[in-house]
Amino acid sequence: MSDHVTPVIHVIILPRFNSSHQAESLQVSLSISSLHLKAGDTIVSFSSNIPGKTSISLDSDKWQATDDLGDLPVYRKAQEFNASRKWVVQRDTSGGVTISYEASPSASEALFHQGKATDLKYDHGGLIGSGFSFIPVPPGDGIFRLVVEWNLTEAPKSTRAVWTFGEGPGPIKRVGPASILSDSVYMVGPINSNPTIPLAETGSAYYGYYWFGDLPPNIEVIKDIHEAFFSKVSGFFNDTPSTDNPYRHFVRNTSSSKSFGGTSFIRSHIFDYDEQISQVHDYDLIRRMAYEMVHNFLGPSVVDPEIDWLFEGIKHTLSIYLPFRPPNQFRTGHYFQETLSMLCMKYYTSPYLRLPQDQLLAMAFKNDAYAIEQIGTRAWAFVIGTDFAARKLVERTKPPQRPIEDLAIKQLAARKKEGKPHGINEWIALLTPLMGGDARQRYEYMCSGKAISLPVEVFGAKSHRLVQLDQEVFDLGMDRQAFEEGLVKGLKEGSRAEAAGLKEGDRITWSSHVWKCTENFTAEVKVVVDREGKDFNTTFWPRAHEKTKSWHMVKVEDTQLSTVKLGYSYNLH
Repeated sequence: MSDHVTPVIHVIILPRFNSSHQAESLQVSLSISSLHLKAGDTIVSFSSNIPGKTSISLDSDKWQATDDLGDLPVYRKAQEFNASRKWVVQRDTSGGVTISYEASPSASEALFHQGKATDLKYDHGGLIGSGFSFIPVPPGDGIFRLVVEWNLTEAPKSTRAVWTFGEGPGPIKRVGPASILSDSVYMVGPINSNPTIPLAETGSAYYGYYWFGDLPPNIEVIKDIHEAFFSKVSGFFNDTPSTDNPYRHFVRNTSSSKSFGGTSFIRSHIFDYDEQISQVHDYDLIRRMAYEMVHNFLGPSVVDPEIDWLFEGIKHTLSIYLPFRPPNQFRTGHYFQETLSMLCMKYYTSPYLRLPQDQLLAMAFKNDAYAIEQIGTRAWAFVIGTDFAARKLVERTKPPQRPIEDLAIKQLAARKKEGKPHGINEWIALLTPLMGGDARQRYEYMCSGKAISLPVEVFGAKSHRLVQLDQEVFDLGMDRQAFEEGLVKGLKEGSRAEAAGLKEGDRITWSSHVWKCTENFTAEVKVVVDREGKDFNTTFWPRAHEKTKSWHMVKVEDTQLSTVKLGYSYNLH
C-alpha cells in the first residue's frame, strides 16, 4: 500500500463588515499541508494570464506566513514581462505553511475603466468575485484536497456565503489541482438565490442562481428559466449534474461602471450588468444564456491567452438551436429567425470580413475588438455552413440526423472532459468519414479569408429562406478604444461620427453600449462629451458609407420572397 497522502489546502474566509453591515473586505487564511520548500522556492502565485490588479497587497509586509518553526519570511519576486506574480520563501520550510492576508476590492474605477470580470467587487452590501483576484495558489498541477470554509462569526444574521462548489459556512470539499481555488467564484453578503433555500435533497445542492438586491425585470425573466435551460443543455451533452458536478450562476451589478456580459469559470459564471440594462432586449439575454451554458461544456478556461475560435463558432450555433428546439421550447421560431439574421449581419458587415485567419487571430491577441467579434462570427459561419452541408448528406434518414452535433460537437465535449485533444484537427477527423475531404477544404477556405456563402434554403425548410441585401459596413468612425479609454481619437474624416460633431480629443463622459450596434443594424451610438467644461450630446449611426453584400432570413409566401415578417413558428429542428 502506498504511503502517499494527498496534501490539503484549507482556505478560511472571514468577511469583515462596516457599521452599516456592508461587507468591506475578506480576511483570508490559506493553509497548505506537507510543503517541503527550499529557500528561494515559490510558495504561491497568481496566474500570469489574468491582467490587472489583485485585491490583495503585493507587498510582503502585508502578509503573515508561518510554518512549524514559526514566522516564515516571504518576499515578492520582481515581476518580469508576462510573468506571474510570485511569492518565494527566504528559508527552508518545515511542515505545513499558513499564509494570512486581507483582500479588498479595488477603489471604484471611472466609467471607462470598470476593471476585469475576474475582480473582487462590491455589490449591494456584499462582495463577489473570482479567486483569480485574491487567492494565489501553489505552482504546478499537483492534486490536493481542497477545503473552503467561511467564518461568519462577525457577519449580520442574514449573511450567506457561496463558493462555486457549494454554500457555506461549513467546509466544502473538492479534490483536484490548486487552480480550482482560483478559477471559481466566491460571494458573501445579503444573497438572494433561486432556489431560495439551499437544501441538500433538492437541486440546489448542485445548482444555484445568485444575486444581490433586486433583479431588473428582464434578468428576472432569465432567472426563472435558467435552471430548466441548464438541465436541457446538460442533457444535450449527456453530462448529468450532481453535488460533485455542480453549476452556479452569479449576477453582479457593477453600478455606474459600464458592463454587459459574462465570464465563465469552472462550473460557474458571473454575469455583469450596469444601469443601461433596461435597454437590453430579451433575445440578447437568451443568446448570452445559451452561449454561457455551452461554454461550460466546451469553452476554454478564462486563463487561456488564446481565443479558441472553433468553440466560439459552436457556441454561437447552439445559441440559435437550443433555445428554440423542442422539447421544452424556450423561444419560438421568431427567435431563431432573428438570431440567425443577426449573426449573418454581424459576420458580413464586419470591416475584417476578408482578412486571412492568421492575421485576424494576431489582431485579436492584441485586443482588437473588431477582430475578436469577427473571429466569433466567422467561426459561426464556418460551423453552421458545415452543418448545412452535413445535413444534406443525411437528409433522407428517419428520423433526421444532426451530424455535426452527434459526430463532432458532443464528441469534442466528451474529449475535453476526459482531458484529450478536442480542437479543429479532431473536428475534421470526426467529420471526414461522412464528409470526405470537404471537412478540411471548408477549414482551409475559411482560413484564407474568403467570405463564406450559406445555402439560401436554410435546412431545406420550405417556409423560410436566406435573402441577399446590401448593408453598410460596421465602422465607429474613430479609434474603438475611445469608448474604453473615454477620449475621442483617430477620428476619420468624412465619417458619420465626425458629421455628428465629435472632435479629436473630446473627453467622453458617457456613451451607450457599442456591442448593441454590432448586433442591431439600426442601433445608434449615443455619446456625451466634455468640451471645454461643457457637455455636448450627440448621436450617430456607426456604419461606413460603403455597403457590402449581406443576408437575412425571411418568410416565403406563395413562392415569392416577402419582406421580413416577425412572429412565425416553424419546424426547423
